[in-house]
Amino acid sequence: MKVYWIVFGCLAVLPVFAQGVSIPPGAVQYLPMLDRQAVQVVPEIRPRALFAGQIEQETCPSLHSPKCWNPRTELNTAREYGFGLGQLTVTRRFNNFEEVKARDRGLAGWRWAERFDPERQIRALLVMDRECRRYAAGATGDDGLAMMLACYNGGGGGLRSDRAICRATTGCDPARWWGHVELTSNKSRAAWKGYGKSAFDINREYPANIIKVRSPKYQPYLDKEG
Repeated sequence: MKVYWIVFGCLAVLPVFAQGVSIPPGAVQYLPMLDRQAVQVVPEIRPRALFAGQIEQETCPSLHSPKCWNPRTELNTAREYGFGLGQLTVTRRFNNFEEVKARDRGLAGWRWAERFDPERQIRALLVMDRECRRYAAGATGDDGLAMMLACYNGGGGGLRSDRAICRATTGCDPARWWGHVELTSNKSRAAWKGYGKSAFDINREYPANIIKVRSPKYQPYLDKEG
């Protein structure tokens, strides 16, 4: 039995259940938009549930949090500012908002004052994933998807460096993530102030959490055809 509708007064705080698995109310609202944009921007990348798991990773301290799947979610620290469903990041060193607009005609006219538009946020996440998949060239299956996600979190240059270190390491295959590139990096192992984890730990947890923990619950909605 599937239950898709619950009392509106509870919608802001209760997850919606389908096939015995709960998803956040915000996901119910934005999954059709995500599905539509994924068909346009990254039709070759499957499963599409991966992108839903990525949005959950970026915005959900818990499935009950008001930040979860909320396009107005913001992170503002001394190190960075991030916003929206994909937590587009702006720092003193780089501006992903400006960069992603330059990479997609559908985002070219996106203004900063309109940054909380959920459809453009979703498209931006997918465009960045599309670019990151190119940095994972030569890797297939879950290895390629994990590298794409690690790139989204840590940058294309970071992934390129990690693969180069792997290539120079005996027994390490730069076309494989799990147990290979996953283990090779120059990223700091010291915990960041205010984060409680190192850059290395955050980057390595990112693809693992999305692929293994967060994405499967969304497959009945986005990957019905298998």
